[in-house]
Amino acid sequence: MPTIFHRYNELLKRHPFKTNMVSTGLFFGFGDAIAQSCFPHKFTKEEKDEKTGFTKQVEVVADYSIDRTLRALVYGSFFFAPLSVIWHGKTLPKIKNPFINFNRRNQMRNDPLQYPRLHLYDTLFRLSIDQLFIPGLIWIPLYNTVMVILAQHHDPFTVIKNKLETNWWTVLKASWTVWVPFQLLNLYFVPVYLRIVCSNIYAVGWNSFLSFIHNTKGHGKGSGKKIEELVDIEDDSNLTTMVYD
Repeated sequence: MPTIFHRYNELLKRHPFKTNMVSTGLFFGFGDAIAQSCFPHKFTKEEKDEKTGFTKQVEVVADYSIDRTLRALVYGSFFFAPLSVIWHGKTLPKIKNPFINFNRRNQMRNDPLQYPRLHLYDTLFRLSIDQLFIPGLIWIPLYNTVMVILAQHHDPFTVIKNKLETNWWTVLKASWTVWVPFQLLNLYFVPVYLRIVCSNIYAVGWNSFLSFIHNTKGHGKGSGKKIEELVDIEDDSNLTTMVYD
């Protein structure tokens, strides 16, 4: 009797777009829900002290935003998932290291001792293409554009422009810090049809870590910890930008 996992595998193989759209949207929404629930955003506001009459700064915990979770779900299902299937599932696996000529490639492919090395060379080249160009040119601009439009900001294109000017480089550096090691393992060991799912699972923990850094005192900028210093993005609305490679 086939297990749920086996059936899910079959669905991924037979219907990669539909299955990944459903699962990725759920993972995006789940990741945002965990981040908001476990590490709610805190901000300060001014309140007038009734006794002294002076204004004071008060720390307030933001309410859970179902709209934010729904925006994450919509982005994951209808924007990230289809493009990710095209790139990670259909295009990237076909890219080969161009520095290995045709004859040498055939020799390595047919040699059981050399094939792992060939696979590693191709993986490293794919990883370079994937990390040098796709996050900065596709995922980060796409995420900011879609999320700002879904949030119905006034003058959305100005908001998008400001976000990219302020946070693009910081987000990209943080993405390289966290996603390059994972993607190396993902591209080398994981079957093509499962790579997006593995990224989604990994990203749930990464999203929670980002929220922890931004909303826990003693962490983030000034903590003295290299990763926390790097990922502490100034604009809180960009917290989930790096959730997915």
